Amino acid sequence: MLLKLEDVLDTTKLSEICGVLDSARFTEARGGPGGDVRSNLTAESSDSLKPAIQAVVKALMERQDFSAYTLPRQVMLQFNRYETGMSFGDHCDAPVIGGQHPGLRADLAFTVFLSDPASYAGGELVIETPSGTARFKEPAGSVVVYAPDLLHRVEPVTGGTRLAAIGWVQSLLRDETERRIAAELTALRGAAQEAAPDSDLAVRIERVHSALLRRWADA
Repeated sequence: MLLKLEDVLDTTKLSEICGVLDSARFTEARGGPGGDVRSNLTAESSDSLKPAIQAVVKALMERQDFSAYTLPRQVMLQFNRYETGMSFGDHCDAPVIGGQHPGLRADLAFTVFLSDPASYAGGELVIETPSGTARFKEPAGSVVVYAPDLLHRVEPVTGGTRLAAIGWVQSLLRDETERRIAAELTALRGAAQEAAPDSDLAVRIERVHSALLRRWADA
């Protein structure tokens, strides 16, 4: 399953985040899962970087469609920069992110596009799905959510600079089918509230949704 969200970050937030990244220290990252497939720059962790991380996480958590789709228990992200000639070849993400116990179980991955797509050439996010190849080069502020075990890559940047945040979600529901059912129930509740605001249908749907979360949630 893929989820594409537009306008998660507005121009003001994008400007603030990119301003922080302008002064951040980036280090070269090579290798990656599956061999020497990665060549990009990653922002080093620092106190000055925290406001940018918090701004992205806050914007994601405020999006009801993101929360309903992912049911986040924990979110982790980092900022990457691709200069001309850099890329990230075909890979799947690690099942546990963070390196320290207990780490974060990567149930879902996401990419937040921070650069105007007209400002760089190449650099598409390519995801191999059961339905075929999906390619993304989205407007700044957009987000794509995907399963981390899907083969994916960033095509070589052939001009300009590509900035992005990549992240992972540990969901309350580790099973994809359970997350899909919960998300569909959330959508049904919203539709019921709109179609029949004076009925108890939305409340009954919420009751079923809550009962399933109590049964399934890994809290």
